[in-house]
Amino acid sequence: MPRPKKPNAPHPNKLLVEGDDEKRVIPYFMDAHVVWGDKEKDWVVRVESLDGVDELKPGVVEAEFNEDGLRNLGIIVDADDDFGARWAQVRDRCLEVAPDFPPALPREGLIHAVGSDKRIGVWIMPDNGSRGMLETFLGLMRATGSDPLWDFAAESCRDARGHGASYTDAHFDKSRIHSYLAWIEPPGLQMHQAVLRRALDARLPAGEHFMRWFVDLFQLPPRTSPLP
Repeated sequence: MPRPKKPNAPHPNKLLVEGDDEKRVIPYFMDAHVVWGDKEKDWVVRVESLDGVDELKPGVVEAEFNEDGLRNLGIIVDADDDFGARWAQVRDRCLEVAPDFPPALPREGLIHAVGSDKRIGVWIMPDNGSRGMLETFLGLMRATGSDPLWDFAAESCRDARGHGASYTDAHFDKSRIHSYLAWIEPPGLQMHQAVLRRALDARLPAGEHFMRWFVDLFQLPPRTSPLP
């Protein structure tokens, strides 16, 4: 077994994510495809939360990218209601370290070489082009045959507005997926638990582009055998 890395030790692979939900979910999602390691001590990719997309300020990407020992830096944020604005924000930060950073984000995700030995990658949830967020993406991972319950979750969230529900339009997908998870067995799973238990299945084809982007960016060997 490899020795656990110290929390502040240099790490060749780092992923900046928008919030704690992404930090919890992504290791469990990717564990279906690569050997992730101990999710507390020996991650193959160090995942750090920005604590909100507003914290992706000038200088943040530059500081992270220039950290000793880093080779591959990934950035994952939500599109929310304006994909174009979010991409412009992320690209502006990446231009600080890569003046030739591409003007467009491919639907399969972006991986850009900087110099001879470093790379930077971007994925904007859910699919590098649509409005939405992590929860929009995870909604595609629900079990086969769950469409009636999924549709009912949407209907119920809309109806809840008439009973005092105060969630914003931007958070509809959050409300919908947590309603859905409240109604399956066992009720009330958090999203990372739902991925672990395959109530949201990371192996479904809808996650293929994200999985491939992640594996390619961080140059990870795929699992030789699937999880049971």
